Amino acid sequence: MARPRIEWSDAQIRLIMSAMEKLDRDFPVDNGCFLDGVIDEVRTVTGRLYGATAYSRLLRDVAPQVGVNRRPSSVTIQKAIGRAQALAPTSVTQDVQDAAPVDVHALRRALEPVVRDAIAPLHALLATQLHSAESGALGDAAPETAGQPMRLQLAETSLADAHARLRQLETEIGRLRRELGKAEARAEIAEGHVAGMLEGVQRAITEAGSGADALAATAKRLEGTERFLKSQNDAVRQQAAAEADVLRVQNRQLREHIDHLILDNDQYRRALTSRSGSKGTSE
Repeated sequence: MARPRIEWSDAQIRLIMSAMEKLDRDFPVDNGCFLDGVIDEVRTVTGRLYGATAYSRLLRDVAPQVGVNRRPSSVTIQKAIGRAQALAPTSVTQDVQDAAPVDVHALRRALEPVVRDAIAPLHALLATQLHSAESGALGDAAPETAGQPMRLQLAETSLADAHARLRQLETEIGRLRRELGKAEARAEIAEGHVAGMLEGVQRAITEAGSGADALAATAKRLEGTERFLKSQNDAVRQQAAAEADVLRVQNRQLREHIDHLILDNDQYRRALTSRSGSKGTSE
């Protein structure tokens, strides 16, 4: 089954071409450092580490467009890929699990540009010295012999500078670890505060639930009391209506009785009047 074709965008190609042009100027005679920089730039731009064929095609088809004409062997390319794979992110061992976590790949990404920038002028100077020696009148064997002390001096200088930069980076890493420890301590304190707040909220919710239950029970009791009062009110109303009917009947009866008494009184008065008139006539 054929492998999928590698496709990069125009923006990615432009970034890689610019990096190759700069690396070719910085490391004109060191294919190893040049390939390390190219592989790292490709991984930075694309997020992937490719095989030797991809980098060979890149140097064959793309690099000449920016004036870079290098043809390192497949073995040299494979060694550079092996170095890149060895510096890929790895798991932390048990001995350092208690320490602050360190991303090996991120550390390498921070160190490589520093080291490359530090030794790039030295490589350029070395290339100039070798070119001057080769173009002189010392013959074919003399440049190599004359260049050995210069190579050694440049290598020692570059290593000393790289070690100094590494010590600075280690100091910075120590400071970052201390800040990380402080941040973790603050995070633990904040986590405790948040846990306490959550516990208080849960208690408030529980208390609110208990209060709601009590209110529901009180509402039920009030509802029963309301029904009882309504029934009592209806009974009193019915009793009052009945008593009012009885009082109306009694009032009517009393009126009728009073009417009878008035009639009787009138009759009695007329009778008395007629009797007193008849007695006067007879005398």
